[in-house]
Amino acid sequence: MIHSMTGFGRSRTEGAGYSVTVEMRALNGKQLDMSVRIPKNFMEFEDLCRKTVSEKFRRGRIDMYVGIESTDIRQKAPQISRELALYYWDQLQQIHTELGRTEAPSLDHLLKVPHIYETPEIVVDQEAVQQLLATAVSDALGQVERMRILEGESLLKDFENRIEALRKDLAIVTERAGTVVDEYKGKLEERMKQLLGGTEPDENRLLQEIAFIIDRADINEEIVRLGSHLDYIQTLLTGPKLADGRRLDFLIQELHREANTIGSKSTDLDIVQAVVRMKTEIGKLKEQAQNIE
Repeated sequence: MIHSMTGFGRSRTEGAGYSVTVEMRALNGKQLDMSVRIPKNFMEFEDLCRKTVSEKFRRGRIDMYVGIESTDIRQKAPQISRELALYYWDQLQQIHTELGRTEAPSLDHLLKVPHIYETPEIVVDQEAVQQLLATAVSDALGQVERMRILEGESLLKDFENRIEALRKDLAIVTERAGTVVDEYKGKLEERMKQLLGGTEPDENRLLQEIAFIIDRADINEEIVRLGSHLDYIQTLLTGPKLADGRRLDFLIQELHREANTIGSKSTDLDIVQAVVRMKTEIGKLKEQAQNIE
């Protein structure tokens, strides 16, 4: 089972006089890397956000935006200071009396005085905000996870198709590896006869040369290891546990190394062509592995 590392989630919750919005975007990354943007008045909740994400995801770039607003009109709107309003009202009345023959002050005049307004002291209900934030973060994470699962299913199909192609070419390499030695032996006998002017070559010398060629061209160990790596990758992909993208990446590097060794040891055209195809598929697997958590 595999999960992608990309996804998006957005959640909004309201209650107890607050509105909390959480937006989350997940991207590829070698390690778990988080960026949390949260209002300065609520910085104490940043650790809660980071802890919740780290408990859910193992790696990837996580960008999170948190918005927290009060829905209580008493905390959002400026308030009139009764003390200041009465003070300025008395002042207006005195000025009107002293000047005389002027329009009597009214409430409209008083409300135009900017100094009578004051910003209310915001009292944060820490427990209520924490509960709302925890719910919003959990919901957004759930959306991201569902997207990761869906993309993981697509990645799994692609992996399985490429592994099947690799197994077919590995079967060709395995089959040819068993006949290449006999072909080498025949070619070597013919070549030595030409060099000796048609005379039968010394059997011991011929066997020594064949043994030397077999030792240099033996790819059985590489074939076994390559097949073993494919089996292990298949087990990780289809097993009940979530596959580790870093482990898959390492195994794919091992696939490439074994294929390279086979190619360097072989001059057989069929094997060389199969290796070229295998390296192409392995390269595509490596690219896909960068998307796996």
